[in-house]
Amino acid sequence: MKITMVGLGTVGKAIAMRLSDEGHDITAVDIDENRIEEIAGSVDIMTITGNGMDHYILEEAGTADADLFIAVTDDDAMNMLCCLMAKKLGVKHAIARVRTVEYYRQMVFLKEELGISLFFNPENETAIEISRILRYPSAAKVDSFAKGKAEIVEFVISHGMELENMPLTMLNKPGSKSRILICLVKRGEEIIIPKGTTVLMAEDIAYVVGATDGVHEFIKTYGIYKRKIKDVLLLGGGRISLYLGKLLLQSGIRVKIIERVPEHCEIIKEILPKSQVILGEGADPDLLLEEGIGNTDAFVALSGSDRDNIISSIYAKKVSGCKVITKLKDSRYRSMFDVSELDSVILPTSVAADFVSSYVRGVAESISSADIMALHKIADGKAEVLEFKIVEDSPHLGKPLSELNIRKKVIIGSIIRADKCIIPGGSDSMRKGDTVIVVSGSTEVRKFEDIFYE
Repeated sequence: MKITMVGLGTVGKAIAMRLSDEGHDITAVDIDENRIEEIAGSVDIMTITGNGMDHYILEEAGTADADLFIAVTDDDAMNMLCCLMAKKLGVKHAIARVRTVEYYRQMVFLKEELGISLFFNPENETAIEISRILRYPSAAKVDSFAKGKAEIVEFVISHGMELENMPLTMLNKPGSKSRILICLVKRGEEIIIPKGTTVLMAEDIAYVVGATDGVHEFIKTYGIYKRKIKDVLLLGGGRISLYLGKLLLQSGIRVKIIERVPEHCEIIKEILPKSQVILGEGADPDLLLEEGIGNTDAFVALSGSDRDNIISSIYAKKVSGCKVITKLKDSRYRSMFDVSELDSVILPTSVAADFVSSYVRGVAESISSADIMALHKIADGKAEVLEFKIVEDSPHLGKPLSELNIRKKVIIGSIIRADKCIIPGGSDSMRKGDTVIVVSGSTEVRKFEDIFYE
């Protein structure tokens, strides 16, 4: 699909890289030559240096012939104006990054009046992602598929856990109400598509797929369960904290926010009057202890400093058994720590790329009848989870999975049929109309038929 983008900041670059990896034809515009040079050397896209609000620049970028237009600069008004100009040039689908709360509240009105297809707010989407993780305190990450009918949950095998040294054939115990499947194991830098004989080891990162009730039962059965979150301590009072605080308070969870800027504290109190706001440096261990980090159920580090977020998160894990979530701007820091040192790591740029690429796939499907519905990167980007809707006849349908030639680095994690999530065995088969969740250790799978080899 042909896509024109305006804005190559951290979010724009992440989106451009993701869409380029998925095979789209990208032309990106940015006024900053340094940003253009940085991405041109690492991503296979066309670039133009110029102002995205200049319609001559948009014409030079081929906007009139594009299937989709995306504006992701740091200026909300500029993004909306760029989308409006792109629509005037003939683009059917336009996406605008909008962070300002006032604009975001008027989303429906602005969509109708400006004809913009989608507004997205990286901070709000990040808050939603964090709240999803807090539903599974024992999980490092949670991805939802097939409109919530299937979930993939990431967690670490710790020393002494019942799952340690267990072959996967023993997972679904007799009498279990719901089945699950461990569809991927990350062991150090190695990615393993497991078999029944695969044995889990301490420090492995395991990815479990199943229906929501099945995943819940699995977590409780094997002692991975942590108590329900009732109190959350947030470090930093930025936009993500405001969105997350609102979600948590609406769920009946008590929220305490540490913010170092007095003016920001007053703003937080106005927006979230039911929260407790503390003025201070969140990386100060004495302050964290004083504010109850040893007794809280969850600690979420959301300051603007990766350094402060990492240090405070490691300290939280040291003095408390609480759930710890760490926001990072620079993904390179993640590889510097063992899986046992940080619980869950959230990168807003990755969340934004997931959100936009999911919408783009929907547009691509409407244009070309593509069968891929969703794609999520897991295991630090080394593997993918893909959701396919089987819309056409195939010689692979109706046959037991045990008789199909499925690629070595691919596993079929679940089959969604009507409202039922099926964890397939060798005797199960796929049918037209099914939604299939596939885990791949390579980037070669882009359509349903790519799952198989002849």
